[in-house]
Amino acid sequence: MAPSSDPSALLSSPPLPVALASFATMFSVGTVYVLSTLQVELPRLLGVAHSWSFAPFGAASLGLSVGVSTCTSMLSKDGPHTVAGKGTILWGLAVASTGFFLSRLSYLGILVSLLVGGVGVGWTYLAIIVTIGHSFPDQPLARSAIGPLGFSSGTAACIQLGPLLNFDVLSAEDLGRIIIHGGVAFIAIGTATALLLSGIKVEVKTRNDMKQASPSLSLSALLFFNALPGMIAFSALQPLAHYYKISDSLSKSFPALPSLMLALAAGGILAPAVSSFLGVRLTFGLLFYLRGLLLVILSQAANPGMALVASLAILFAHGTGFSILPGLVKAQIQSPSQFPYAYGRILVAWGAAGVAATILNGLLVS
Repeated sequence: MAPSSDPSALLSSPPLPVALASFATMFSVGTVYVLSTLQVELPRLLGVAHSWSFAPFGAASLGLSVGVSTCTSMLSKDGPHTVAGKGTILWGLAVASTGFFLSRLSYLGILVSLLVGGVGVGWTYLAIIVTIGHSFPDQPLARSAIGPLGFSSGTAACIQLGPLLNFDVLSAEDLGRIIIHGGVAFIAIGTATALLLSGIKVEVKTRNDMKQASPSLSLSALLFFNALPGMIAFSALQPLAHYYKISDSLSKSFPALPSLMLALAAGGILAPAVSSFLGVRLTFGLLFYLRGLLLVILSQAANPGMALVASLAILFAHGTGFSILPGLVKAQIQSPSQFPYAYGRILVAWGAAGVAATILNGLLVS
């Protein structure tokens, strides 16, 4: 068979297994957005200063940048499905390690674990984007929705575990044990993904023309500033909810923080319609200004209702922006074979935004 002109063109891609595996892996690594549930307990359990309690999210974000920047060579060698499985397994190992070090009261161990785990998040995210892009070429809704749905579902599920299991009164050993169980579950999902999709063949070009892609620095900068408001919100989700008393603005039957994740999912689901109506470039540009304005509104919010509306809008725009970003990248490259490299380079700005968000939140608290 002649080599494909696309480095990640799928020769066989049963839609249902691909969709299920993609959602499951995004669900797993999407729990990186729920680290504030752990972070809010660190001052109580480890005596960490509040300004330093945001560091786990920054460590994972730094690892994420490393992951997306190194993923391309792995895609060429192993194919996107194997890389997605490896990334999810690595994240699961990191989560389990985080639980272990929490039970041993080692803050440094937690940071190192999440730094390594962030690499797995980057591998999985880019590999799944490549996978669904080629598995669903004529289904823009599937391409745009799977990522935000997975991330929002994983985050919402873990947020809800906090009050159900009374994280705020658990000892470090008990909370660490729960986190270890979560890591084991993610390892199982990563392993199942690799096994479930092991029969899917991938043609990959081995020559270095993939590296001829030259991702736009302006697009990287645009992603950084577009992602920054959402990353600020995610890195301080629990503290923001407590500060603004967002939970008090919704009934107990409709939990506040998990409901915020509906906005993230809705952004991915509605992204094709919004970008089709306004155009991809105009939509991304408007989101840039909208999120900046919303971040200012959130910082000046005088009541829970205003903070809730601003947070919902920020997360909706976050989901929409990441869903239409691949289309912007594809419009700037000369060949589909350049997409994994170009997109991976641009996504480094996503992790950088997470690091910047961590620093900003730490400075604000201090």
